[in-house]
Amino acid sequence: MKPLLRHPNFPLLLLLLIGLAAGLPVYNDYGLSWDEPLFYEYAAAIRGAYSIQARLDGTFDMEEAYGPSAADHKTYGPAYLLLAQPLVDGLEALTHAAQPDLWHLVNYLTFLAGALLLYILCRRWVSPWAAFGAGLLFLTQPVLWGHAWINPKDMPFLVFFLAAMLSGLRLVDTLTCGATSPQLSAEAVERRWQRRRRGWQVAGVVLVALALIAVVFWGQWQALFSSMIEKAYQAPQDSPLGRLFTRLAPYAGQIEVEAYINKALIWLNRLKLGLVGLAGLVAVPALALTFWLDGVRRLSDWLEKRLGPLPAWPGWWAKGIPARRWLLPALLAGILGGLLTSIRVLGPLAGVLVALSFLLYSGRRPWIGWVVYALAGGLVCLATWPYLWEAPLSRFIEVFRHMASNPQSLPVLFNGTVYQSLNLPASYLPGMLALTLSEPVWLLFLGGLGTGVWRAFHRRLEWRDLLAVLAWFLLPFAYVVLRRPPIYDGYRHFMFILPPVFVFTALAFQALFEWLRRRWVYGLLVAGILLPGVIGLVSLHPYQYTYYNTLAGGTGGAFRRYETDYWLTCYRELMDELNQSIPEGSTLFVYRQPLIAETYAAPGINVERYDPDDDQTFPGSLLLLTTRANVDLLNYPEAPELLAVGRDGAIFCLVREIP
Repeated sequence: MKPLLRHPNFPLLLLLLIGLAAGLPVYNDYGLSWDEPLFYEYAAAIRGAYSIQARLDGTFDMEEAYGPSAADHKTYGPAYLLLAQPLVDGLEALTHAAQPDLWHLVNYLTFLAGALLLYILCRRWVSPWAAFGAGLLFLTQPVLWGHAWINPKDMPFLVFFLAAMLSGLRLVDTLTCGATSPQLSAEAVERRWQRRRRGWQVAGVVLVALALIAVVFWGQWQALFSSMIEKAYQAPQDSPLGRLFTRLAPYAGQIEVEAYINKALIWLNRLKLGLVGLAGLVAVPALALTFWLDGVRRLSDWLEKRLGPLPAWPGWWAKGIPARRWLLPALLAGILGGLLTSIRVLGPLAGVLVALSFLLYSGRRPWIGWVVYALAGGLVCLATWPYLWEAPLSRFIEVFRHMASNPQSLPVLFNGTVYQSLNLPASYLPGMLALTLSEPVWLLFLGGLGTGVWRAFHRRLEWRDLLAVLAWFLLPFAYVVLRRPPIYDGYRHFMFILPPVFVFTALAFQALFEWLRRRWVYGLLVAGILLPGVIGLVSLHPYQYTYYNTLAGGTGGAFRRYETDYWLTCYRELMDELNQSIPEGSTLFVYRQPLIAETYAAPGINVERYDPDDDQTFPGSLLLLTTRANVDLLNYPEAPELLAVGRDGAIFCLVREIP
């Protein structure tokens, strides 16, 4: 037994066993969420895109491969669905359980794989038991645990982002391992500094000149672009210019030219601001190298002494790094990056982050591995995303633009006010992150961040790939706070930025482990850190994703101030109780997603959609309402309440009898 406990991989095995023991007994307790039914129908239909028989007999129709809600789902990359559906089918053949429950099980196992990947990522910087603490803290976050079962979109993206980052960083390891910087003479060092100074000076002059041209002649640029767009808009569709414009703007016949001009001018203004900002950033080091070269060199020497060799530009090929060493890692990283992109179009961000880590290294290291990485990723993405087959580049750009703008506007309850998702305050994401993770998480994150900085400056930690992990969190976070894109359903669209938070908690766990020394004391401390999350897991089951910490007063304190069960998973429990208390032939009107209520309704109960603008209810009929955005306060608030489902003093959904 002792050899097993001392094995370096024992904490990883223990994390897996805890996850399985906690999850498997409750896999069929979770109700369908808002998007699940149609999304799983998309999963079953998308396999038809690969049907050779249908193509041979002439019955193939790509639109049918997108499922019954083609307009909504065809632009969603189906890679996870293609991988998970065979597992669901196999489990159904073995267990004969309901498909929704089996989908929930596969979703959870994917999340559990993510916890294991997080552990492996943390092991790059910390000991096994520190990584175990971070992995278990991740696994026991109620908001993550809850989404793990019912969210087949965002949680798989988080997990595959972890896999893509881990494989990408290992590719960086193979490309930089053994890379050495040549020893330079004093004259060569001087020439290198002179080249750097000239390079920054030229770049600074060019960019400042371009920025001045953009600003001084701004009115002329606006007129020129307006004229170009109007000319392209009016060009015959069979002309080269007309075909190009139609490809970029497929709905041109339905939209006035002024809308395209206004949108182009907005992007032109952003380009101008970006150019001015870039010119300012480049001008600072250019001026420093021009007027303070000796000071810059002293600062560089100090940083190199503290942090190790500073970044240097890589080469196309590097002697001493054979292709057989990096080829398989490049293919694996590319495959995972392609699958990630085929889940969500933001996937290439993982490639940008690992490339950043690669560029931060010094020494002779080859670019060639990234060519293989990019080619493999592009081919896998194309192979697993049928919507791209007809026009890969233009459709990818179309999806990217659609997802970036996310024009859907939904009501969102935040801090007691119902906002439209297009107009949420900048405090939304920071506030939700602070309130929905257990209390110790952010304290550990800050402690781990401080620990990481201290160890980096004492050369006790490899900071280059850790900086890429920090950018994984900071870049999307800053984008949301500064640009304020539409967000709804909590922060599920940006849940993928959370693993870096737990990587830095691992650094805090490592510092505590080294400070306490006695393992039993460390174990008690870890148990105390995990306790708030575990209590939430138990008390809110099976609605763990509605968790709010004590800063919000718990889920009960957050009720009517923040969204709770916004994905309507409460319908399962509510319908189970309602089936036993109402007679056959009763009519139930449902305000949101009647399809889910109908899935759980007993035979003989008539389920109808409720539309407040076209009220078809009648005395004696029943009305199922959700508390999302407090809509239950606006629809028959005086009607008697028959049933309600909730946890911790919060009501998630309820049924009223129409008087």
